Amino acid sequence: MDLKNLAVFLKENSLPAFRLAQIKTAVYKNFASGFEQITVLPETLRSRLKYDFRFSSLAADKRQVSKKGDAVKFSFLLKDGLKIETVLLNLMAEKWSLCVSTQAGCPVRCPFCATGRKGLKRNLSPEEITDQFLAAAAYLKNEHAQKIHSVVFMGMGEPFLNYDAVAEAIKTIIDPDFIGLGQRHVSVSTAGHVPGIRRFARDFPQINLALSLQSADNGLRDALVPLNRKYPLSQLSKALKDYLFATKRRVFLEYVLLENVNDSRSSAKKLLDWLKSVEALKYFNVNLIPYNETGRSFRKPTKEKVRAFHDYLLELGIPVTLRKSLGEDIDGACGQLAGK
Repeated sequence: MDLKNLAVFLKENSLPAFRLAQIKTAVYKNFASGFEQITVLPETLRSRLKYDFRFSSLAADKRQVSKKGDAVKFSFLLKDGLKIETVLLNLMAEKWSLCVSTQAGCPVRCPFCATGRKGLKRNLSPEEITDQFLAAAAYLKNEHAQKIHSVVFMGMGEPFLNYDAVAEAIKTIIDPDFIGLGQRHVSVSTAGHVPGIRRFARDFPQINLALSLQSADNGLRDALVPLNRKYPLSQLSKALKDYLFATKRRVFLEYVLLENVNDSRSSAKKLLDWLKSVEALKYFNVNLIPYNETGRSFRKPTKEKVRAFHDYLLELGIPVTLRKSLGEDIDGACGQLAGK
């Protein structure tokens, strides 16, 4: 919701200032999904606002629920006709995590990612980012009587290539006067944008940083994460060193496992060597993500190969978690968001 324009609208129509506070509470605390639900307002004002002021920067386009009911994908239509996608994930009992998008499309163009194949259409505004949270929170409240437990900036786009808007959205999400989610419940993922990592350490030292790594070999990472050509592993390691020194926070490493590409013992050993060149292994946690189908030639390793790679990382002393994939049947899993 655009509160600045709403304040102007209320003032121009000679309405009392306290109405803005009432609307703000209803939207950001009670997750109203329309002016008609804000019953503290007079009915005449609700009707007037409904027809004269846009409640959200997003229009609901489509909603899909996975067969198991543990993933809900929202498709939203932007004002200019572009589409973005947002996913609610029920990772643990009564704990829902929201994966939000920060760009329509993505300029990084990782070949295993459906979003990357679209290229970048444009950056999202702070309002378009936070409105994803508000829409999902309203759904969760109405359908499950539950709240969003955590939010991850891991949807469509590279967050640090839209840093200012992402930073403003984060501030709204963690501000007690707005949504008030705890900082430790917010995570931002980057494909390795070095200036963004350095800025993030200064601005949000208590918020989780995730790095989409995929490989600790420069040549292979150039192919899998093209941003590596601009910010190679040597620059990335220096940025992470400085980040860890400044924040003392663990970094989460996302590692999409691709059959016969980055799932060998040699790949694991290179990962170990690179991590040790940055800092002690205790400062990292590798999230293994078996590849989700996106219509390309890549394949998901067998369960046996995934388990073998996981176990070998443990043998090497690398903290590792095998990520559970949710929403694959609705194209809502990692790497599948395309704003179709």
